[in-house]
Amino acid sequence: MQSFIKDLDLPLRLLSHRVQDLAVESSCLQDNPLGDSSRRHNYVLLPKDDKGPLPVIFHLSGYFSTGFQSFSQKTLELNFVEKIEQLVNNGLAPKAIHVFVEASTYWGGSQFLNSPGCGAYTDFILNEIFPAVATHYNCKEQACVMGGSSGGYGALHLISQKKSPFQIAFAAAPDSFFEASLLPELHKMAPSFLKFSTSLKQVRKAVEGGELQGKKSFFPLMHGLAMGLCYSPAGSIKKDSIEFPIDLKTGLVDKKIWTHWLQKDPVHFLKKRASCLKNKTIFLEVGAYDNFSLQFGARQVRNVLKDTKVKHEYIEFSGDHFGLSERRLGFLQKLNKMWK
Repeated sequence: MQSFIKDLDLPLRLLSHRVQDLAVESSCLQDNPLGDSSRRHNYVLLPKDDKGPLPVIFHLSGYFSTGFQSFSQKTLELNFVEKIEQLVNNGLAPKAIHVFVEASTYWGGSQFLNSPGCGAYTDFILNEIFPAVATHYNCKEQACVMGGSSGGYGALHLISQKKSPFQIAFAAAPDSFFEASLLPELHKMAPSFLKFSTSLKQVRKAVEGGELQGKKSFFPLMHGLAMGLCYSPAGSIKKDSIEFPIDLKTGLVDKKIWTHWLQKDPVHFLKKRASCLKNKTIFLEVGAYDNFSLQFGARQVRNVLKDTKVKHEYIEFSGDHFGLSERRLGFLQKLNKMWK
């Protein structure tokens, strides 16, 4: 693994912060199954006038998003990183090193997992990006990982790993309770995948030819294929297809593959990893009207954390799945008080 930093001159309204590209040439992602680039550009936001040591905050993007999107210019409003600076300058958010992790894949996301279908993204983050940050920047031992939706899932997954460097996780509407959040999505995508004879190559050809964009079937198909590559066991991922935990024609559940998927569900894996969460804190939020039924999963995750005596805070707000960035900004204000 090699890593490099480069100052970036982006058209942002930043006065007290600068942006760098932390490029990691990943050994973990070398020759990954999807042929995605092993060089990942992780944007870093940090104060101009503070040499540290500073705490570190890892930001994980949602499905079909990238680490770069928080830096995209907006008309007549501040973008996410400009809002972070505003909070910091007003003393409402901690001065910190913000690392925006780039872990997207051709199909839209890795779920930040090690998986036979996508590659070793957990190892990439914990064994390559985190050490690279420690090498290039003056860091405190304080470290937080945060995200919404798939990013929230990743936050729960990464903080619960053995020897995880993160002490705090914030998860907004994390993917969970797959029975309610994923099974309906698989049933939606099944007709489209059958249309392509369950061939990933045929779907990829259609995507690159512009045949699917704009159609109602596009997102469910991409999402279903991405999750299949993330969650299915190695033996069920064929050279040009995926064996899903449902029969794509009848919709009936394949219990063997479904059991393997459930092992990746926070409702299940957090129970088994409770010992890894000792002396750590998880902040969990979800909208009561989540578009993907994730309020049911969040409530169950809360119960798991309570039963296993993991320190946590749970908030259920009157909203849906969209606009989770504002929840992340609100959490930074809470984190500011904690770290002070």
